[in-house]
Amino acid sequence: MPSALITGADRGLGLSLCKEYLNRGFTVFAGKFMEDYTLLEDLREKDKNLHILWLDVGCAESIKKAHAYVAQTTGSLDMLISNAALMGKFECDLYAPPMDLESVWNTFRVNALGPLRLTEEFLPLMEKGGAKRLCFVSSEVACITLMKHRGDGPYPYPMSKASLNMGVRMLHNQLHERGYTFRLFHPGWMKRRMADGTLSETARFDPDDIGGIAARYFDRDLGDEHRLVMVDYDGYEWPF
Repeated sequence: MPSALITGADRGLGLSLCKEYLNRGFTVFAGKFMEDYTLLEDLREKDKNLHILWLDVGCAESIKKAHAYVAQTTGSLDMLISNAALMGKFECDLYAPPMDLESVWNTFRVNALGPLRLTEEFLPLMEKGGAKRLCFVSSEVACITLMKHRGDGPYPYPMSKASLNMGVRMLHNQLHERGYTFRLFHPGWMKRRMADGTLSETARFDPDDIGGIAARYFDRDLGDEHRLVMVDYDGYEWPF
């Protein structure tokens, strides 16, 4: 049975991806961070192939404990999906002084450094897996070229996601020759999943719909795996 680790799985895209991969017959290790959400526990009642892990991707010790659990349970890992993210404070901009640069660091710790820590820690298990696929959820605001016409907005999230993209670029440079394949995905503006399972009214997309699109992209073999591209929900390639 193939296996996947999905971070930020409490709600939204992460939870939807858990459903997708359980339906595909995977053993799914779901990273949980939000104590007030029990949607993962509800899902586990329906499918015992779901394993819930307490996982703070900004904490090296938390990642090590998650690695130990996966190693003990399966001994290998086929797919890693790095989805967990922290928005940071919206007040962190030039229009609301003083800038809270500590918020920038906290967001970097989760969004940019967390995926690198995850990859490093789980690489030995992925060496024993069959797929060797590393998937990362990014954002349109990570595209430096396209941000030139946007004069407003907080600093933490765009800066951290741009840094994530560079980190994935460097991982690809190092690991592609060892048989690893990469997916970098921009999911669009998704509705928020509330603790009771309902969706917010704002935003464009149902995360379950985007989860299906993302899973198909993550699963599909590409003809040019040496190219690293960021693809959105419509299959459009974004510059980064």
